[in-house]
Amino acid sequence: MLSKAFFDILVSMSSSEVNIMEHFKAFKKVDEIFELFFEQSKWRLSDIVDRLGYPKATVHHILAAMTELDYLTKDRNFYMLGNRILQLSGLMRRNLEFREVALPYLEELRNEINETIHLTSLFRDQVIYIECLHPTHALRPHSTVGVTASMYCTGVGKALLAFQPNSYVDGYLERVTLARRTDNTITDKEQLRKELEWIREHGYAYDRIEQEENIKCLAAPILDNHGVAKYAVSIAGPSNRMTDEAIERYKEPFLKTIEKLNRLFIDFET
Repeated sequence: MLSKAFFDILVSMSSSEVNIMEHFKAFKKVDEIFELFFEQSKWRLSDIVDRLGYPKATVHHILAAMTELDYLTKDRNFYMLGNRILQLSGLMRRNLEFREVALPYLEELRNEINETIHLTSLFRDQVIYIECLHPTHALRPHSTVGVTASMYCTGVGKALLAFQPNSYVDGYLERVTLARRTDNTITDKEQLRKELEWIREHGYAYDRIEQEENIKCLAAPILDNHGVAKYAVSIAGPSNRMTDEAIERYKEPFLKTIEKLNRLFIDFET
């Protein structure tokens, strides 16, 4: 199940090849355990050890971690898939369905402005990229479908966060560490609160080279009937093309697309 593309993503995310190989080996073991559940719904520890050939202590450690995170559940001596898998499968199915109906509008926007277009959703205090439509330019953001990113330093993340219930925002700000990614990253929580207030007032967000060097974004949320952001869309590109003047030019077609997608999502939900 783990593809070469997934391995390439791991390589691009770390500067240490040794750590990458260790992470890859751990992911591979987890993936092999998940593969077993295609065959049958329940597995004993001893049976998993026999099938995979790893030391019992290693398998037990991995199973304990997967159980703690609710990817697996244990009933007596048997391990079964947990609630987290059901949540993920439901999220994936829902996201893919909306992606399909939104894709023509996103492609139209990409073709008009010739910059990268992202469609994202919220997943466990992060944004996950559901679609990345790239321009004809060779120089563009390093974004990939399925990859996650922090909310506090991305345009799509701030657009999603600004339109969550206050209780969620408060909890997120308690949980998150605002690590500096660039010179422009917001690392003060009160400053981030003010930024979120501005986003709520204006309906869109910026990434001013806050996540990745030389990359700027214009982002906006897609809301449900209660005004809660379920998805966010962004235009992203290098700062030499995404100048203030260019962003202002893009804003009108971008917000028109967001308006269409909001109407589309309401129909999609009903």
